[in-house]
Amino acid sequence: MHAPFTTGARIESVSNGESRRSRFRLVRRLGLFLVLVGLLAGAALLSRPHLRAWYHRRAAHAELQRYHTPQAIRHLLICRTIWPRDPETLLLAARAARRARIYGDSERLLRDYRQVRGRDDAHALEQFLLAVECQVDAFSDSCWKCLHEGRYEAALLLEALTRGYLRQYRLGEAYLCLKHWKQMQPDNPQVFFLEGLLRLDYQEDRAAAEESYRRALELDPDHEEARLGLAVALLLGKNYSQAAGHFQRLLQDQPDNLRVQVGLAECFDGLGETAEAVQRVDEVLAQQPGFPSALSLRGQIALKSGQLDQAESYLRQALRRNPMDRRARYDLVLCLERSGQNEEALQQRRQLQQMEEDMARFNEIVLKEITQRPTDPALHCTLGEILLRAGQRDEGLRWLRSALQLDPNYALARQILAEHMGQANGKP
Repeated sequence: MHAPFTTGARIESVSNGESRRSRFRLVRRLGLFLVLVGLLAGAALLSRPHLRAWYHRRAAHAELQRYHTPQAIRHLLICRTIWPRDPETLLLAARAARRARIYGDSERLLRDYRQVRGRDDAHALEQFLLAVECQVDAFSDSCWKCLHEGRYEAALLLEALTRGYLRQYRLGEAYLCLKHWKQMQPDNPQVFFLEGLLRLDYQEDRAAAEESYRRALELDPDHEEARLGLAVALLLGKNYSQAAGHFQRLLQDQPDNLRVQVGLAECFDGLGETAEAVQRVDEVLAQQPGFPSALSLRGQIALKSGQLDQAESYLRQALRRNPMDRRARYDLVLCLERSGQNEEALQQRRQLQQMEEDMARFNEIVLKEITQRPTDPALHCTLGEILLRAGQRDEGLRWLRSALQLDPNYALARQILAEHMGQANGKP
């Protein structure tokens, strides 16, 4: 009679037991879940700098793939504060330094990479590209062989060859590299950037350089080096309004770039906005009192305003830091003549004439003679002498040593080198 009740009670009892066990398991799982969440949250908190480093390393890699050297450097500066010995970061930094033509840093970073990772294929490639840029004569044949055999990425090889030839002022060979590269990759913005660099910095063909830089930016509006090149070309052509637009765009991404700030100030001066130009160039000098182009521009503005004492001071400082600044020396001559310092004005005019003669001879060598006689020690010696007179010590010494490598008995190169090293050591 009571069986149904008994059976129901047993079922209820079992059900209640199962329910309690289920709740226990649920509570236990919830506890484990909360512990796991806590551990993960703690791990995330502890690894946040590493996530940040990972993000910037990944971004730097992507920017280098697009030839965005300034952007890559900005990412790598952050990444290296967190991962100073990370091998991939070191390798990326070495490539960025090479593209920025800071070859000593590139070599040092590759040494650090080798200490951490050893000599692997990635190190071998970057070391080879650095060697091609720094010693193109010794490695050009190997580089062309790798190119024809398809051993490495063609764009990397052609870029290194082009930069190596430019560094040796072998403009004809650099142009042939760019022509070959353009045939392979007609829409690669880096080809047109390097073409603009060749035309502006080496051939002084402003109009042609402007065309190349514009094409690079059409293909890649985020190519900051091409934009800077175009801004400088426009500034040289006195197209102040367009140049100002490009300098302002660059300042959004490079607010601490003093060269860009001075370029924009020069645009304002050219547009007749003198007060704005003075304010901007004074801000640069407040950050770095010895910045040569800022001193030169400030002297130029003071001269136009009739402030001869100020102009003379700024221009002298500019020339101490950059003796090759022809505009600053020309303005100093005018300043001295107007203030009645005729004897010194004559001395400065002679130096200006020497600069003009040096520049004419320099262009004659790099545009014609060195292509015909690339291993002539006399040409290397002359380039070294001119560069030393221009205050470019490292480049001048490099060319003198190159002359002695070609001919260890070349007396003039040895004499100039000895005299310069003696002066550097304080000897009479």
